[in-house]
Amino acid sequence: MKPETLLGIWTGNVHHSNGWDMKINLSILQPFKIGSTLGIFDIPFLPCSGIFRVLNIQEEIIDLQAEKQQGNCQEADSETLELLSDGTFLYTSKGKNWETQGVLYRS
Repeated sequence: MKPETLLGIWTGNVHHSNGWDMKINLSILQPFKIGSTLGIFDIPFLPCSGIFRVLNIQEEIIDLQAEKQQGNCQEADSETLELLSDGTFLYTSKGKNWETQGVLYRS
């Protein structure tokens, strides 16, 4: 995975295990590495926004931690982006009793 090739605005609809769907926007504005900021996220439905920090990169999967959150954000135990073969991201966020998942496309 080459971080510089992932720059841009990514958007998609994700499904929450409680039964509702929401849109997420992710802006990757600079190349990233473990320990750096991946980018800014925004979930207008909640509303919730903040930044993602890169915890680990293993092959096509990026482990993330949400930081500097504002709004009505849910605390996640784990958040990942998986680069799929078609060039999209599979976003997964898991909490104690919930999971949110969906595909993000470059805008």
